[in-house]
Amino acid sequence: MGNRPRMSKITIEEIVHDPEVYGPNSSSDNAKKFHEHNHSFTVEFWLDKHCGYRQTERYGIEINNLQDLAIESLKHIIYYQLRYPKLNFIQYPEYRGRQHRIALKKTIDSGNILNVIIECHFVDINIYEITIVTAMVENNFRHFDGQYVLEVDGESSKLLRRLSNAYTIVSDFK
Repeated sequence: MGNRPRMSKITIEEIVHDPEVYGPNSSSDNAKKFHEHNHSFTVEFWLDKHCGYRQTERYGIEINNLQDLAIESLKHIIYYQLRYPKLNFIQYPEYRGRQHRIALKKTIDSGNILNVIIECHFVDINIYEITIVTAMVENNFRHFDGQYVLEVDGESSKLLRRLSNAYTIVSDFK
């Protein structure tokens, strides 16, 4: 009679979520979730007549490129606004002005840089507007002193600020 094969230990890992158990979250090692809420809001994208008519013809800029860049930048704008609340990207009725415009930059297929100037406005508690004010394909685009420049490259971005003719990196997202 031969030797019987050894039995190996069988481990069964089963994760059971118990809502009454305290566990780790981003803030604490010992917390309990009591509610999850998914809140949605609307962002309306607008194109200023000046940009839509004159600049697309003059510079040969495709409207789709402008729209895609504005939409692609939204998540980065929200990230930087929440991460650095003193930036004031979103304009409110009592806090408006050209000085709060954001410059978006992206390298396009030709190797040149597409520069898009936008304004973000609060309309209502669940409604915001982003308006494309102007756009140019220009590698040496001049930003005004104090202006924020958001360089977008797919899922990553870099936020710069022009101060005293020099650009300072505020933050980046990768």
